Amino acid sequence: MAPPGFDEGRIGEGLPPPVNATSTVLNQLIDDERGIYRMKLDDRVVYMTIPAGTFDSDTMRMPFRLLPKLPELSQQDDWTKIVVDRNPNIGSLEIAISSDVLPAVPNVWHDQYIDVLDLSETTYLNSSVREVLYEGRPTIAKIAAWDWEIPRIVNETEVYYLLDQHQRKHLHQRPISPRFLAHLTENGRVVGMLLEKLEGRHASIDDLQSCLDTLKRFHELRLVHGDVNRHNFIIGEDGLAKLIDFEHVEDFDEEEARREVESLEAELREETGRGAAVEL
Repeated sequence: MAPPGFDEGRIGEGLPPPVNATSTVLNQLIDDERGIYRMKLDDRVVYMTIPAGTFDSDTMRMPFRLLPKLPELSQQDDWTKIVVDRNPNIGSLEIAISSDVLPAVPNVWHDQYIDVLDLSETTYLNSSVREVLYEGRPTIAKIAAWDWEIPRIVNETEVYYLLDQHQRKHLHQRPISPRFLAHLTENGRVVGMLLEKLEGRHASIDDLQSCLDTLKRFHELRLVHGDVNRHNFIIGEDGLAKLIDFEHVEDFDEEEARREVESLEAELREETGRGAAVEL
């Protein structure tokens, strides 16, 4: 999610970059002061900042216009960040690169690691969540596109570890969440997760009992979900509910858990679309 004041811009709108370009904008955020861009450069991911006024606003928001105007970039060294600015005296573009160590998810536990650039995107859900193909089947990739998103990935990774350990100890019980398939890496650092894509529909008030049973089982892990909107329950063909989206999970508190249970009926009656992903 973009911080207040930022605009994600219009990635993919208009013409594609030149066929000989070695760079691609993966994510972007623009405000009145600057544009920041997560970019694929050759076979690595780098982060670019461009102060406002360096280019006109349409160029800043449209990668197909921006990329051809950038200085030639090379990934010969392991630099991670670049600032592209315009010299106020002579008007020429200047660049400054750095090799800052970027934050990573520390709590890795799964034995599978996949580079995010090796995944083939099929559906854009939001700036940090995509449907991708893995071993020929659709899956869900969740990443921290920006430094400030790392904590939510850390939190969710820890929750999936607890869910995985619980499931291994209770093989006779049905899973209540998607399977965690792999850690996702960017330039070697862990920045996300690959998850099973659940087939089914979002919950409605008719699924109250199944959702309640699933939520209570989640509470038995000594956790509170934190966002039990109807779009965070997926109802399978068997009519049973599974939970998704654990970035807001907190340690168990009896009062919070009680409120979460009591709010469930109203959440399942919600029809405004709150909590729904946007597919593009």
